[in-house]
Amino acid sequence: MKTLAPIALAAALLLAPAFALAEETAVSTNAETSASFNAKMEKPRPLAPAQILRNIKENASTTRTEIKVRIDTAQNAVMKRKEEVKNLIERKREFVASTTAQIQMKREEMRVKLEEKKGVVKNRIEAAREKAKEKFDAAVQRSVGNIADRLTKAVEGLASIATRIDNRIKEYEAKAQDMSVSVGLLAAARTDIATAQDKITFVGTTLTSALSATNPKEEMPEVRAAVKAAEDALKQAKESLQKVLESVRTESQISAEASASAN
Repeated sequence: MKTLAPIALAAALLLAPAFALAEETAVSTNAETSASFNAKMEKPRPLAPAQILRNIKENASTTRTEIKVRIDTAQNAVMKRKEEVKNLIERKREFVASTTAQIQMKREEMRVKLEEKKGVVKNRIEAAREKAKEKFDAAVQRSVGNIADRLTKAVEGLASIATRIDNRIKEYEAKAQDMSVSVGLLAAARTDIATAQDKITFVGTTLTSALSATNPKEEMPEVRAAVKAAEDALKQAKESLQKVLESVRTESQISAEASASAN
């Protein structure tokens, strides 16, 4: 028995640290498990009503600020565009003012030119009529008369339309609307009408020459060519006037809209 006592004591001393370490490990594990369990069991605390209201007000304030910035940006863009349009109108007005006298002179010049050519056309066509009466029967006279009437009425009608368009343009200009493009197109159309008048005058000359010839039938191809050239010139003048009409409608609308935007 005395021999076993020292052995038991030695064993107890050797095992004591192991028992202590085991107890510490068990305690640590239990603590961690308890902390994890408690964390899972805890729920987030709801915000107080005052904090909720405060958050709503802050969000609303931010939204109003963003909307105001967008509105201000849009208004600034509109004002900038209006200023650009206003400046453009001012520049055009200055240009129109500097060229108005020249435009008016050109208008009057073309109007007088058409009136003068109108008399020349009439004289040449009447000369052809008289020649037909002198030498040919009623059938030839009617044929010459039909050609003369058709061409002269057509060119006089185009000249009349040009005058009415010019008067309409002047009405828009009296309202301070820029019609410079239409004025330029009208000048070109009147030039085409003058060309048609020249072609019709040549028809009269050709008819008179053919009716005075020994063999008028041999001269008919030249007469037909002259008539065809006159008809083509009339067609061109008509198309030019149509472009003027379209320009007047478009330009008057644009000028009116630009003036409204500037105001």
